[in-house]
Amino acid sequence: MAEGQKSERMSRVPWEPYVAGLWDRWTALERDWRSVAVGAMIVGSIALLDLQVPW
Repeated sequence: MAEGQKSERMSRVPWEPYVAGLWDRWTALERDWRSVAVGAMIVGSIALLDLQVPW
């Protein structure tokens, strides 16, 4: 990439790192909530079906 193109790109989207950081945090939060939902479904199923968990 030519040096002129690089500086043009950086001046065109100065907010890109900020948006990328927000997107990463949102994706991580989505993944965390999915994990919580799956865990709640497992615990609820165990309680509902009265399964014995061998600890």
